[in-house]
Amino acid sequence: MEKKYDVIVVGAGINGIACAAYLAKSGLKTLVLEKRNECAPFALTEDIFGAGIPVDTHAGVCFLPMSPVWGDLELDKFGFDLIVASAPAGTVWEKENLVWYINPQKTAEAISKFSQKDSKTFLEIVSKIMPDIPEILQEAVFSPAEEEKEDYLWSLGKYLGFPPEEFKTMNCFEILDLLYESERVKTASFGACDIAVFGDPAEKGEGAVMTALAFTIVIGVPAGGMHTLPHSLVRCFKYYGGTLLLNAPVERVERKEGGGFRVFLSEDAPYPQKEFESKCVVMHTSPPISLKILGDLAKQDDDFYKKAKDWDMTGHCAFTSYFLLKDLRWESESWNPDIAKVPFPLRAYDSWEHAKISVQKMKNEEVLDVIGDIAEMYNLSAVDPSRAKSGYRVLVFEMEYPINLRRYGGKQKWDDRSFVDIIHNGHIELLSRLIKNFKENLVASMYFTPIDNWRRNPSAIYGHELGGDVSGPQWYTGRIYPRSKIQGLYFSNGIWPASLTHLGSGYVAATCVAEDLGVKQKQEWWRWKPYEYFLKKLPELKKI
Repeated sequence: MEKKYDVIVVGAGINGIACAAYLAKSGLKTLVLEKRNECAPFALTEDIFGAGIPVDTHAGVCFLPMSPVWGDLELDKFGFDLIVASAPAGTVWEKENLVWYINPQKTAEAISKFSQKDSKTFLEIVSKIMPDIPEILQEAVFSPAEEEKEDYLWSLGKYLGFPPEEFKTMNCFEILDLLYESERVKTASFGACDIAVFGDPAEKGEGAVMTALAFTIVIGVPAGGMHTLPHSLVRCFKYYGGTLLLNAPVERVERKEGGGFRVFLSEDAPYPQKEFESKCVVMHTSPPISLKILGDLAKQDDDFYKKAKDWDMTGHCAFTSYFLLKDLRWESESWNPDIAKVPFPLRAYDSWEHAKISVQKMKNEEVLDVIGDIAEMYNLSAVDPSRAKSGYRVLVFEMEYPINLRRYGGKQKWDDRSFVDIIHNGHIELLSRLIKNFKENLVASMYFTPIDNWRRNPSAIYGHELGGDVSGPQWYTGRIYPRSKIQGLYFSNGIWPASLTHLGSGYVAATCVAEDLGVKQKQEWWRWKPYEYFLKKLPELKKI
């Protein structure tokens, strides 16, 4: 093995691989070191029921249509195949539903069943925001967080009808109360914001930004499973000369005299060579893990050290239930039958008052009082035939719960099956209200708790999905900065934006490295704006 590289990336999550692929394509000699025996532990697709049905066991929503990465890295040439649903998302209640279509006019028609006024308001917002989505995503998401850019975030209020000085003091509840009159429209809209990937919707300022950015979210379904995304990234990375070592746990990173770094593998790594050198290092491990690996070196960046030492990874920890079903028909199909075609249906509270009460109970960590209140569901067989076999299909029910369980005996209760069975059974009871003959059609079920997810991804402490909370002290500039104060050291995990399937954190880190090494401006292919490649590809994509 070669010893010297231009860049070493520590951690092969999807954003770490995306960052490395950009740098390798830019002509930089790039090495990725991964502790586990496979890449992208939160983008796995597994046959968990032994039924021949591929199941995405963590990341199920593919945000790549929003991203410049798809176009810049030409991932479709490396095996990435996206299905676009005509009705990608929707909210389900027992007798009603609200379907979100890719065509805004059809969404407005669905909203009009609840309120003509709200239908008109929705179209007015969409007509203003859609032409500017590439610019909004580039400035607000696919760029490093900077204090001077906060004014741009507050300016997003103009699309919703609020001046910046008001927008920065508002949360999602207040905005939706002022925009809409229908309780169902408010609840469904809040549910879309409550995925909280750009901030806590219940908090002032960040909740307002999350509400605006929710209008820019575009999603798709990778044909065959989410694992095709990291596979395409790895193929791209290797095509451009990148080196990937699995089973290569990094023990420490040290600064070399005169510049550059030494990266040391642990003694039990199955490679005779345990030391590598590079000009730059990109840490794609969560901040607490990076802090441990960097050791005393971390103290040379006081901002990173202070943030990482107090880093919170307790607020976005998923409990996911999986159900193997003989049939799946929503109780609300008589309201709008298109809900059956939705790959990403959302469970979003029984009422607007329920939403407000549940959010506060969640903040109080009253776990057993909020079971199944707000959840993402993946019904991917609705659009991807490979997700069903011999009449069987899988429904995924994912909800983020407070991790501490102080009321119930502490975090160790996540390993008490009698306790977590209560949560899983609560999901079953909720789905029995939403899906016809759910229990009769249920063949098997299983679940992963937040602690199970942590065991499957050691960098995701408590099974945290986003590399640390994206709210409160850790919102926007409160995240780790991609450029360390230590020359040549970068971060692509725990930064803004959160590490998700839009690959924004990998893109931002790669941009910083390539600019600092003077290679970005030479890459003519590095040109796509967010959302634009999706619009170009849309006519030829498989649509359902």
